[in-house]
Amino acid sequence: MYFSRVRVRPEIFRKTRLVKVLADNSYTPHRLLWDLFPDEQKRCFLFREEIAREQLGIRGGVRGEPVYYLVSSVRPGSKGSNPIFTVESKAYHPRLQQGDILCFDLRANPVITKSGRKHDVVMDAQRTFLKALCNEFRLLDHVPDSLKKGELKRSLLRHGGSALDARLTSLLREDPLYADRLEQRMTLGDKLNWSIKAMVDRELVRWVEQKGKQHGFALLRDRHGLPKLQNSAYRWHGLHNKGAKEKRAGFSSVDFTGDIRVTDVQKFTKALFEGIGRSKAFGCGLMLVKRCN
Repeated sequence: MYFSRVRVRPEIFRKTRLVKVLADNSYTPHRLLWDLFPDEQKRCFLFREEIAREQLGIRGGVRGEPVYYLVSSVRPGSKGSNPIFTVESKAYHPRLQQGDILCFDLRANPVITKSGRKHDVVMDAQRTFLKALCNEFRLLDHVPDSLKKGELKRSLLRHGGSALDARLTSLLREDPLYADRLEQRMTLGDKLNWSIKAMVDRELVRWVEQKGKQHGFALLRDRHGLPKLQNSAYRWHGLHNKGAKEKRAGFSSVDFTGDIRVTDVQKFTKALFEGIGRSKAFGCGLMLVKRCN
């Protein structure tokens, strides 16, 4: 296996619109990176996109162009120079033992299956929570049959009143991560937004823990029993090439960072090489790990 850092050549970034093209369509980076493996019929790599300046600091020629980290079974660009990218590669053979403590970064597409259908974890958690509150306060009659997230939220804010305020205050007070928010002056909308965030966080922790059971790792917890996991940068990526009939086609991604313990070396090594979750062809699934200080 190989670990590589792939950068857009500075002269390409300065003189062309390539970076805008890369940003506008999630298909494009995948297709261009595949050109680094001309002899492969099947995808043999995982990748993650970052911004060069954020990763490499202030250096000559480093601007806002993307930089890609790849794990692959074949050395990329091994048959000569590439007109678009510069490639730095090294052998990748993680030396792991059961019980190793690692820090990780993971950009993933968190999806769960309900009644045979795939659902975005973040969107499903929000809608499920809002629907449960509406049901609790008997507000579903105020919501159209579509039960869209925005409609559920508007119904709660319009009709929930002091009873909803008390319920949200109780939920936040019981959450160790968000209880201190109650020390601030908050509107009913603020309390609802923070309660939604707390619910999403719990569902994302549950998703990562489930992936850990499948892939040979476990989240560490602090002295208060809280998981050492943070999530950020939720984003929807549209796949425009799917055609007019699938204008909403796409996938979501969330950035995770945290601390884990290796529980099964074979399963975990396979996950490092083959990725975690869905949408691996579009920059999700690559877990980057290092020894914790």
